Amino acid sequence: MRIAVGTMSHETNTFAAGSTKLEAFSTAIDADLLKTNEVGRSLSGIVDTLEEEAVEIVPTVGASALPSATVKREAFDWVKQRLLDRLTSEDVDGVCLDLHGSMFVEGEPDPEGELLSAVRNAVGNDVPITSALDMHATITERMVEQLDGIAGYRTAPHTDVYETGVRAANLLLAAVRGEASLVMGWKQLPMILAGEKSESEAEPMRTLVDLLRKADRIDGVYDANYFLGFPWADTPHMGCHSLVTGGVSASAVVDETAAELAQEFWQRRHDFAFTTEAHTPSTALDEAAKISVRPVVIADTGDIPGAGAGENTTNLLSEILNRTDLGTPLIAIIADADSYDICYEASVGTTISLSLGHVYPDRTPLEVTGTVVKHLKTDAVRTSLISLDGGADVVISDSRTNVHRDPEFVRRLGIDLTTRDVVVLKSGYLSPAWKDVAAKRLFALTPGETNQRLTQLPYKRIPRPIYPLDNDTTWPS
Repeated sequence: MRIAVGTMSHETNTFAAGSTKLEAFSTAIDADLLKTNEVGRSLSGIVDTLEEEAVEIVPTVGASALPSATVKREAFDWVKQRLLDRLTSEDVDGVCLDLHGSMFVEGEPDPEGELLSAVRNAVGNDVPITSALDMHATITERMVEQLDGIAGYRTAPHTDVYETGVRAANLLLAAVRGEASLVMGWKQLPMILAGEKSESEAEPMRTLVDLLRKADRIDGVYDANYFLGFPWADTPHMGCHSLVTGGVSASAVVDETAAELAQEFWQRRHDFAFTTEAHTPSTALDEAAKISVRPVVIADTGDIPGAGAGENTTNLLSEILNRTDLGTPLIAIIADADSYDICYEASVGTTISLSLGHVYPDRTPLEVTGTVVKHLKTDAVRTSLISLDGGADVVISDSRTNVHRDPEFVRRLGIDLTTRDVVVLKSGYLSPAWKDVAAKRLFALTPGETNQRLTQLPYKRIPRPIYPLDNDTTWPS
């Protein structure tokens, strides 16, 4: 048995400035794909499962990047061509892919659909294709038409990426061995939902995920999923989805299960609220100042690099520098290559002046002075810790990064988090590691490329009516 594997993972923020070129992707080709952890998230679960079953794995291509602006067509075509070159030169019994599901490419609002159509043309109709997808995938008709089975994350924050790969691989193995003929049931809901209102440990998502596990136990159902879409993409495919993979002989049950799951989701649409206490920026700082426990961790939710934002807005930092009731706050991270270069060229203890980041939306830089405290280079990014005049410490990086999602990074800068009253992270919902650190969590609903107030976003392509932009939206329509 020969199974081809590959990945292309990108969550595209169409409201983010600029574009995403091939250089932004970590890539691996052929055998190198099996030797790296730098591409894909569910790929290791796929590969391990296939290896345990003594399958001959045919590696194709892998490409993944931090969420960012619209992907350049050349980058997408490079990955697509290498995938097809491998598939057309090999005989395979199945294909298992690790995709995100919410990519947007110049001139192509459904790139995963296009990619899967090309894969289907390459391997033919008799070769099963399954995929692991992010919970925030945007499902399209072309994706459903070309795939035989789908497994999606069931956690947010995403802590089950490996397990999702295992599920996707097991669906494929069942199909290739003739143990199951796969079919999918799919329902799309006219609804936009941000991850910061749908963490899986909080209601109503906790109950809804439990319904998926119960659905898995229905005769004829193999894998049930909710996909929530990605709200910072202006796409004609916007929506939330239920999607169920099952057996052809139970097609009616599969469709009925997908419909019931969609109805359960829709009935709870008014229950989705911020899973962390959320305030305007000024009020969030006021609340932090009142709290006696430490540290209070504030998420700067309008500038989330993990959702494609530039990680360079200084609106919240500017407010912090005008206050004296927050101790010495730590802000991590502001990505500004020019400011980082100035920091790096200065020795520790040197006073520097910076035109740092920009105030959103007018893009005016924030003029600050401060003292260089430490430089820290990781595998992912180069950073400097600066103590600003005005009483705040800020970590500046040479490029966008998510390295600050692990509090161990901050500790490597020599910072004792228990001595900080306030820590501000460029983040949405916090990682599990930061939740363990935070004595109190707050959302600051800041402006930016990941504005959480979705009704304020300048959508032009999404289908209307859609909830909550249109409160009177009905489903089924």
